[in-house]
Amino acid sequence: MTLTLHGAEPRYAAGLQQVGDGVWAWLQPNGDWGEANAGVIRGSGASAVVDTLWDRRLAREMLTAAAPHLEGAPIKLAINTHSDGDHFWGNAELPDGIEIVTSDASLRAMQAEAGPVELGRMGGMSRRVSALPGPLRGMTSYVGAMLAPFDFSDVILRFPTRTFSGTREEEIGGRALRLIEVGPAHTPGDLVVHVPDAGVVFAADVLFVDSTPVIWAGPVENWIAALDTLLGLGADTFVGGHGPVTDHAGVQALRDYWTWLRDIVAREHAVGRSPMDAARIATRDAEFARYRNWVRPERMLISITTIHRALSGKGPIGHSPVVRGRLFADVAQLGRELDAER
Repeated sequence: MTLTLHGAEPRYAAGLQQVGDGVWAWLQPNGDWGEANAGVIRGSGASAVVDTLWDRRLAREMLTAAAPHLEGAPIKLAINTHSDGDHFWGNAELPDGIEIVTSDASLRAMQAEAGPVELGRMGGMSRRVSALPGPLRGMTSYVGAMLAPFDFSDVILRFPTRTFSGTREEEIGGRALRLIEVGPAHTPGDLVVHVPDAGVVFAADVLFVDSTPVIWAGPVENWIAALDTLLGLGADTFVGGHGPVTDHAGVQALRDYWTWLRDIVAREHAVGRSPMDAARIATRDAEFARYRNWVRPERMLISITTIHRALSGKGPIGHSPVVRGRLFADVAQLGRELDAER
């Protein structure tokens, strides 16, 4: 059996999966950190890709697997759905000269956030973990394991060449593609790609399936509205950014998660509880049983922190290493507590 990138038993098949006429999803089980999905769309004489994963090796694997399906229809367009590195750092493997499209807000975030050098250094810290004090040791061990499957040493950031805001119609080999900006939600500039003639939506990180989602930007109400947009597109098949291919039920399950978590955080914020206390209360709620086995349930703390900050009139979580380090120390702690309860 081939294990996932993080060494787990796969819950669904990896690799290229046809999801519509001339449309394929590239799946990386099980939707853990960096185990991101992508997509390929073939038109008449030209093709498009949706996202390029977190490093060049993974991008090459996807493009190599897609190549037999794209003979006579070379890649002419790439779409980056948002600013997280696990969805665009493989851009350097794309053919020279092609157009790469994203949203205005996404490009700004791509240019502002930490790059491969910084993440490579964070991953390297795990080799010195035994010399660190307790809380820092837990955070560094967690982040080191998160980044271990990926090689950022040869990543060259290749940014999109064209941007838009709102909605944009693209055409690839005679096929219409609808690019719909639904952020800020997961990140500042999330977009989804609708392939109307195939009834397929590449929803990227607006949709996590059987995998715990993360709000970095928010507000949560925008994410719920984005899921309502997905449900209203008339599509039957949805490819999320993490997890297996799904249908309307998978979209609705995530919508239910957000309304449940939003209401808990609002209640606990109103009585002055911290994000960590709210997370612990959420894990003891009866409804949590629906989400307990989603990949990385401890990631809820990041979303709780973002929602808590919004309720306090503050902006999204900061990007500084100190801020993110403290947050991941708490995420690691919550993960240990959940593991101890299994």
